[in-house]
Amino acid sequence: MIVDYIGLAVIFIVYLCLFIIVFSPTLYAVWFYFISRQVSLKRKGLLRIALTTCCINLIVAYFLFHLAFDYFLVSKVAEKDAVAQETIVSAVASEKRFFADRGRYYPVGPVRGPYKNDRGLKVPKDVILEIVPKRNKSTGKETFDAYAVHIWGSSLLMSSHDGKVERAPKDSQQYSHINERLLKNR
Repeated sequence: MIVDYIGLAVIFIVYLCLFIIVFSPTLYAVWFYFISRQVSLKRKGLLRIALTTCCINLIVAYFLFHLAFDYFLVSKVAEKDAVAQETIVSAVASEKRFFADRGRYYPVGPVRGPYKNDRGLKVPKDVILEIVPKRNKSTGKETFDAYAVHIWGSSLLMSSHDGKVERAPKDSQQYSHINERLLKNR
């Protein structure tokens, strides 16, 4: 709980510093305008310079915002989702090897990486994995469901016995239920 508040405070301070850096020319121009109003020497056009500087800074901030969110953040989120996908693929392979040796599937987690067990399962840092063994109702055979999410990623990845990894639709009930359960235990 306190860690969340400290994290939010750090993020707020970083954004405040970025705001000051980007808008420092505007802050200086506005300060210069107000100081010129206090002294007897009047300069014409200082308000127009302050407004022009503010407009230019807004344009620069707009482009920096889109650069950060369209190029850097999206690629990082895709990298994190790829790490979660590799984890779930290796978890399915580990489950199949264990089933071939012992004839059953074993439950895992939810565990947050870094995690490693004696069955060959490796979960990288900040990936949350859960494996739930179950019985297929139609065939009566044992199977399992595997779920993985990266805490900095945006997708919940699901896989079953067949090994196909798919992203859960974000508007589904299953997505919200499983994602909440996994992230709650982090």
